[in-house]
Parts: sequence; structure tokens; C-alpha cells
Amino acid sequence: MAKLPTWAAELAEQYFGGTLIEFIVYGNINDKVEASDGKGGRSYLSLRKYLGKKLFPDRDAVIFWDPSTGVSFRDEDTHRDFQKVLQGLDSAQGTNYARTGVPRETSRALYLIDKYMRAKVDPRGGGKPKSVALVVDYADLILPATDPSHMSLAQQSTLVTLLRWAKDPLFLNANLTIVLVAENLAQLNKTLVESPYIGRVEIKLPTQRERLNYLEDRFAEYPKLDELCQIDTEQFAKLTGGLSRVNLNHVTSQARANEFEITSAYVSRMKRELIEKECFGMLEFLSSPHGLDTVCGHEPQKRWLRNDARLIREGRTDALPMGYLICGPVGTGKSFMAQCFTHEIGIPCVRLKNFRSQWYGATEANWQKILSVLKAAGPVGVVIDEADAAVGDRSSGHEVSNRVFSMLATEMGDTRNRGHILWFLLTSRPDLLPVDIKRQGRAEIHIPLFYPDSADERRKMREVLIKKCGLVVSDDALDVDLALVGAQGEDCEGEEEGGECPGEGEEHSHEHEHAHGHLPPEAEHLTPDDPRQVLAYMSEAGLSGAEIESILIRSKRRAFLEGRDEIGREDLLGEAQAYIPNLAKTEIELQILVAILECSDRRFLPERLARLDRGKVRSRMLAILRAMASNTDIRTHG
Repeated sequence: MAKLPTWAAELAEQYFGGTLIEFIVYGNINDKVEASDGKGGRSYLSLRKYLGKKLFPDRDAVIFWDPSTGVSFRDEDTHRDFQKVLQGLDSAQGTNYARTGVPRETSRALYLIDKYMRAKVDPRGGGKPKSVALVVDYADLILPATDPSHMSLAQQSTLVTLLRWAKDPLFLNANLTIVLVAENLAQLNKTLVESPYIGRVEIKLPTQRERLNYLEDRFAEYPKLDELCQIDTEQFAKLTGGLSRVNLNHVTSQARANEFEITSAYVSRMKRELIEKECFGMLEFLSSPHGLDTVCGHEPQKRWLRNDARLIREGRTDALPMGYLICGPVGTGKSFMAQCFTHEIGIPCVRLKNFRSQWYGATEANWQKILSVLKAAGPVGVVIDEADAAVGDRSSGHEVSNRVFSMLATEMGDTRNRGHILWFLLTSRPDLLPVDIKRQGRAEIHIPLFYPDSADERRKMREVLIKKCGLVVSDDALDVDLALVGAQGEDCEGEEEGGECPGEGEEHSHEHEHAHGHLPPEAEHLTPDDPRQVLAYMSEAGLSGAEIESILIRSKRRAFLEGRDEIGREDLLGEAQAYIPNLAKTEIELQILVAILECSDRRFLPERLARLDRGKVRSRMLAILRAMASNTDIRTHG
């Protein structure tokens, strides 16, 4: 007998154990199944054909049922035999099924199929028992996941029939197998899924070896693919993790029909399109042409991530964290850091979008779909932006939120995913994340990001942003320290009045207060461990990278409107001075304090912030939260 696919071997193993005759087959059910062609080669069949011709080739009767096409048979002999049973039933009960055919209504159809199976496995008059296999397609649509109180009488009848078959002594002692085919367990009736008398077998997406087999056969069938392909088939198979054989057929057929060159870029683009389509808006691929060298500052954080990248490249995944929590105030480049890291190690990165649904069971179904793709596509980075809002909470009391939290926590803690799925939780408020999600064993490395507070770091950040935005900036404008100019804009006169604002290294002529913080009058008397040092830090840091990018784009707009491609010093100064920060200083201070407390490695903190007393930082954070809750001034809350 030819070697069975993994899922088929698992089904056979459970069947030959002697206690199970009914199975739910789920997962990648719409794909082609690899099988032997009987001549030493390979063929690819639909699941229905594979079950009928390869998994149950010696069964006397193989029957298929779905609500659309009704009852069908592997061969004409079985069809004739089925008709004889219907004729006998018509004679005994006065019905007319042999002439009118099997009804499309599921519960009535299964009643007739039940009569046939009993007649074959336990024949009257000393006849020889027959072997039978029944395949029920679209089981998740016949008995969808729903509240039992919402089931119709027909659905209840169908459910009872399937449950009864699974533990019927006559069937258990016969050569009989019942296969329920469903795309997703979460979409199938919970009573069926959880029944101890029904086995569950998952058809997973093809492995790299299986994808290679399929591609080699496609290339052998269509020699033109060899001419178009600029990469070897092994690399092709490696790049297509997460794709089914049907997807691979699409990729190669598109290239062959349109004479596209099959390059790494072409394969990656097609893979991205197919997976995003397959997951219908629940996943979004992120791409960055830049590595960690592009990230300004954060040297200790980048050093840690580079070392982890090295471990991945060397295959030492057992030394990697399960996931990362990247936090810090808004505008510090948390998403950019995650994308640059995945680019550094050469793995795809996806953003988890909203996969929740109002329909019963649909959220779990969506999650299982996403997870099957992630596991097959790995290694892969998974970014959950605004994680404090996205992951839910076990204590929220909301059923969907509780389920989302439980599913995510389970997968993040599964050590089999270590080094295969890298989780990135991004948030400005990690204090709002449930402890169970951010604990060790899930998001193990907590990386805080802060605003650059030195002239050199701010200069490097400007250079990167200018390049990123594709700007042409005059030489005399390159030294304008936008972070400080923008923050001090309220105290600067506009260029129209002939006012001047400081460039890089110049000091402002008088004290200032801006939206990102103010230097308290008593700052010079603060001890190094006083959490109010954060205000002084905010004052010196100025604006965030996101705000600086916004000022650069405004400057570009200004130059274009005046008919110039080059941005001058006056453009930058004018837009920086006009900019009004709209972020509340108290909120920014809170986000910085929370990031300090959340940090899992002292080396990630700037020296000034590392000296702060954690107890005092926590007290200051709680005081701000109380003030925000009561809508009062923080100074009245300590």
C-alpha cells in the first residue's frame, strides 16, 4: 500500500484502534491531496476522490452526501445496490423513494442512508456483511456552531443521528467508517466536536517537502516554467510556506500564462496576495526595506534584537523568547522597530487585524484559520498593534473578548512555537494589558522605546526621516533641530515677523512650556531618583519622531505650493513654529512612567531614567491615573 498522507495515517490509526468509526476531517480540505498514480509517480486528487479511491479503495460501498448534490456514489454498482434497498423499504413502508430519489432534506436523507448501512453491515438471511464508508461534506454548514436552543427540529434530528452512529454497537463491530468534512472545527456544532466517540483529524497545509514535490511535478508537466523560473525549486518551495497546492497551481499558472519571470519578489508578492485573500482581511503583510541600522538611537534594544536575529539564523531557536512587548510613548517607532527586526532576520511579518465576529463561533473559526496559516508560513513575526485594546481581557465579562484572550494566551504560551512564531505586542499603555499575556513564557522581553534626548540622536533621526519621506532639503536647513523648534514654537515669532528660532545646538532665549512636558521650577533641586526627572527629560527631548515627520511633510507641501522641489530653512522653521503639539503632557508622562516600570532589562533604559526609584515612579504613575480619572490637576494628587 502506498504511503498515506499524515492526516490519513492518523485517521487509519484511530480507526484500527477499534473504538472509533466516525471522524471529523477538517482544515485544508479544499486542497489537492498527493497520492500514488500506480506507476511509481504522483497524482493529485480532490479530497472526495482521494477518500473514495485511495483511502477506502477496498470498501464495497462508498457513499457521499451533501445538501446541494444530495446522495452520490463512488461507482454505479453501489448506486444500483442502494436502489434495491430503497425498493425494499418502499415495499415495507409504502413509500416511493426508489422512484422519486433521496430527499435533499438532511435528516430524511440520513434516515435512508442509515437503513442502507444497516442492511449492508448486518444482512438478513445469512448473507455476507459488506464494508461501507460514508462521507458527509459541508458538515459545518449542515450543523453549524450555534446555541442549541436555536437549532431547528431537523437539525436536532441530524445531530442525534450522527451522535447515535458514533456509538452504535452494530456499527462499531462492522467494517464501517463515517467521515464528516468541515473546514473549521469552530464552525461545527460543539456537541459533535467534543464528543469522545468521534475522532478529529486535521489536514494541515503542505510542508516544504510536499510543496517541493508538487512544484517538481508542475515543472515536469510544463517545461516552460523552467525557462521562466529564476530560482531553484527548493527555494521556491521554501518561499511559499503557508500556501496550499491549489495556491501553488495559481502562482505557476499565472506565470506561465502571462510569461512572468518567477523570482523571489514575484513569489513573495503572490504569496502575500493569496494569504491576505485566504484570510479575508484578518491579516496584513508588513514590509520594510530597512533593517535595524535605520532605527535611530535605542542602541541597547537594537543590540538585543540583533543577537536574537543571529540565534534565528544559526537555528538556536531554543534560546529565543516567545515574544516581545514593545512599549513607550506615542511616536517612538514601535511598529517600525518590529518591522525592521523581521527584515533583519529575513522573515515575513504580518499585522493581526480584527478577526472578531458577532456571529456565534465565527471568532474562533477566524482564529483557527489565521493560526493554521501562521504555523505553515513560519518562521513569521506577528504584530499586534494597540495590543491593550486588541487582546481582550479574561475579566471583561464579554464572551467574545474572553475567548479572544484565551485563544491568544494559549498560542503565545505554546513552546512548540518558540522561534517559529515571534509575537510582538505593541502598546503605549502596557499597564492595561492583562498580566497573563505579558508574563514570562509569553511576551518575555519587554522593550521600552523613548524619545531621543541628545542633539546627535535627533540629527540622525532627521536624516532618516528625510530619506524615508523622499525629501530634497537645502544644506543650510539640515541643522534645524525640529524637535526643539517645534516644541518651542509657541514662544517663537513666525518668519513673517522676522523672528528667529534656534537651530541645532542653539539655546532658547527664555524658559518655555510645551505640550510634551515642562521643566518644573524646582527641577534643579530634584534628586536623581525623583520621578519628576521625567518632565525634565521630556522638555529636553522635544517632539516625537512622528511629529517631526509630520512637520517635514508640511514643509514639503509648503515648498511645492511655492513651485519649489527643494525644502529650505525657512520652510522648516516656518512649519515648525506654526506646529501646535496636540498630545497632552500628562498622558505622555504617564506613558513614559509605565514604560519604565514595564521594562524587563535595566540596559534598555537611558541612564537618566534608569536612576529613578521604581517605587516613586509607581506612586507618580498612580497619582497621574487618579488625577486623570477625577479630571483634576496632577499637582493636587502628589
